[in-house]
Parts: sequence; structure tokens; C-alpha cells
Amino acid sequence: MNRILETKEPLVIGHRGACAFAPENTLPSFQLAIDQKADLVELDYYLSSDKVAFCIHDKTYDRTTDANKLWNEKKTEIAAKNWSDVAALDAGSWFDAKFAGVKVPTLDQAIETIQNGSVTLIEHKQGDADSLVKLLKERDWTEKLVVQSFNWDFVARCRELEPTLAIAALGSDKLTAERIAPIVDKVDVIAWNYKFVDKAAAAMVHKHGKKLFVYTVNDPKQAKELVDLGVDGIITDRPAEIGAAIRK
Repeated sequence: MNRILETKEPLVIGHRGACAFAPENTLPSFQLAIDQKADLVELDYYLSSDKVAFCIHDKTYDRTTDANKLWNEKKTEIAAKNWSDVAALDAGSWFDAKFAGVKVPTLDQAIETIQNGSVTLIEHKQGDADSLVKLLKERDWTEKLVVQSFNWDFVARCRELEPTLAIAALGSDKLTAERIAPIVDKVDVIAWNYKFVDKAAAAMVHKHGKKLFVYTVNDPKQAKELVDLGVDGIITDRPAEIGAAIRK
């Protein structure tokens, strides 16, 4: 398991980088999260039509790129375009003019950037486990980062392929022992919507010997309250502010 998960201190996890201050899922956002002392930096990835993994959150390009303008089309699904098309997009101007020209990074570029100062938390949106694990093995990253997904078959397959890879199962409903029973023995972390987490749920996760991360928390007071309940990691758009609130 990644050593970062062995710490007893609550972890600050940058959500899509430090996306309150820079365009999400871009290299500037990832670097800013590192600069804000995030223990981990989360990203999302999809695949282009020619199977290049790159960082984006939504199922279409509209919200976080200039795809509408460049391609003169709306609601284009991610897998409909090849990488050369995606690489031409502006992924910064939508957020602020000062980020004009910022590009969509490949998954490889993103991990390279994050690992140079933090630990990557990869959120799977699309693609098979075999291809991801192959990439991580080739780059000697399997013991140096964390992979999470709402697709529990995907995370179970990752664990099967590479037992040393740190794995998190995502969820967003009532957090009970019954709910996580199918996956809890195959992961290291339960990563859950904070709205469904209370002291009993945190204790239950810890009884299974797992860490508990919550998302997405931007209020320092709320973050402190969640840590007091037993939460091990806070996923946030504002790493510096949350870090100041929960670190001793």
C-alpha cells in the first residue's frame, strides 16, 4: 500500500487539483494543489476515440473547454473525438482569461506532474482496468498512487491485477456495512459523499481496517467536524484552507 495511507494524520486531497482557483483537471490546477500542500491530488480521466487517456470530468466537452466554438457543435461525447482533436482544445479560458491556452493533459502528463510533489488519486471514469494497470506498471507507479472509482467491478479488477495498488471504492448513498460488503475486502479506502457520513459509519469503516475519505468539502469548520467524527481524508477544491483547518 502507498505509504501516504499509513499516516495517522488527516489527509488533504485536492479535488481536480485546486479547482477553486484554477481550471479543473489541468496541469496548472494540479501544480497549485501541490503548492497548497495537498497530500494527494485527485484527477478524472476518460479515453479518446483512439484510446488516449486524458483528464476531464464530464461526459462531454462543453463545460470545461472551447469545444463548442472550435468544433461548432454541442454535447459532443468524450469518446467521439481522437486525441489530436482534444489536444487542440483550450481548457483554461472558460475559467479565467489568464488561463487562456491551457491544454487538456494526458493521464501520463498529469501523473508525472502530481508525483513530482504529491500523490495522485486517479478517478476512473472510462476504460478498462487492464490498460490502466499496464500503464502504472510500465511507469513504476503501482505502489506510489491511489486509484478510485464508482465502478466497483473496475476497482476489484485493479486489485486482482496488482495487489500492491492502493484502491478506493466511491459511493454516494447511505454508508452501511451491508452497502460496502461486496467490495470492502478488495479496497484500502472507502471514499464517500460526506452527507452520508456520521460517527457510526466512520467507526464501521475503521472496524474493517479501511481508511475513510469524504468529498467534496470546502468549508473549514465542516472539514474539522468530519475529522472529529473519524474521517481520514478530505477531498476539497481548496487544499490550503482545509489543510489549515484540519492539520495540527
